[in-house]
Amino acid sequence: MASVFGINLPDVSLKIFLLVHFTMLMFSGWGLPINYLFMNYMLLLLGFWMLSDGSNTTASLFFVTFVIITGIGDLLLMLFYTNFQISKNFKFSIFMTVVNLLVKPATFIYSYCEHKRRGGDAEGSGYTNFDSDVAPSYLPDHIAPPVPGVDPSHPL
Repeated sequence: MASVFGINLPDVSLKIFLLVHFTMLMFSGWGLPINYLFMNYMLLLLGFWMLSDGSNTTASLFFVTFVIITGIGDLLLMLFYTNFQISKNFKFSIFMTVVNLLVKPATFIYSYCEHKRRGGDAEGSGYTNFDSDVAPSYLPDHIAPPVPGVDPSHPL
């Protein structure tokens, strides 16, 4: 079981989330602008990349980030898209877009857990403190470490 925010989550496959998003995308494409379709197809492509490359943290990070971006894009689409066609197809498309948007938080939580499982967001920031007094173990024995404040090109 995966754990995020102290909550144990069941083990499910990314394939299920991708299948649900693909199905909702197929049903929500009628009458919506092309940028909605493009963003969500890119999300599916990133999901397939994450699925195919099981140990790559870059793929999982891109997918997690793009789930957030497409969620915000879907909200903005529903808030500001003013196509006043009130046909049955358009109503059905908006309904499927809402369902797709409701599935995205679960996809985000799962993909974030998967990103952490792959080694992303590891402890430590990768920052190296160069001012510390650590013995230079990277130099061979016959080379002395540089002395601070002494310029080797201008000997005394």
